Amino acid sequence: MNKLSLFTLIVTREAGERWHAFLNKEGLTTLFSFPCLGTAGRGLLEKLGLQSNDKTLFLAAAPHRKVKSLLRDCISDMGLNMAGTGIAMAIPFESAGGQSSLSTLLGGQEFDPSEVNKMDFSVYPYSLVVAIAEKGHVDDVMEAARSAGAGGGTVVHAKGTAAEEARKFIGVSLAAEKEMVLILLRQETRRAVMRAIMDQAGVHTPAHTILFSLPVEDIAGLKSVMQQEA
Repeated sequence: MNKLSLFTLIVTREAGERWHAFLNKEGLTTLFSFPCLGTAGRGLLEKLGLQSNDKTLFLAAAPHRKVKSLLRDCISDMGLNMAGTGIAMAIPFESAGGQSSLSTLLGGQEFDPSEVNKMDFSVYPYSLVVAIAEKGHVDDVMEAARSAGAGGGTVVHAKGTAAEEARKFIGVSLAAEKEMVLILLRQETRRAVMRAIMDQAGVHTPAHTILFSLPVEDIAGLKSVMQQEA
């Protein structure tokens, strides 16, 4: 089955531009990058020959059939298996927020959108909805989400690298500065919340929100979400 995955890569900050070029060459033209900080102690850094904990997180959508060859190329072409280089992983998509979001996320990669809906995620009681909007439009996204029953969300500042690619697929120019909103939901609430965001703050609104969801097996410590089970 031609499933869709969220390719996730964490590498050293100084290697970020080199990885960006590599991922573009591999066909991942729609990328989101986040400056972040590793947790390794000074002793471990010295053993690995690293100077700092500064990292860059890359997120990109890729057809599942492509992930194995992509991971293989990360090792053979970029030496990802060497100590201190980084880590890559693939997380299955649960759903995408409409054809516009899907086309923009894939950036020209071949994929049958009907395959997303064929995947059975009914065994997962929760969903993590990921909404990536233009900077300054978080309130638009959250007002839409709350109108469909969502509680709150977590905002992460990001940088998009696909402004020119986006113009090919949705006909608009996207700003580089992004805000990513993470909203944890009960499975039965997900569709309504995603639909509300698509309608009120979607790709064809000033927020230009790209939207998808990821399966979550279990949670702890989020009372507002867990109370929905009662």
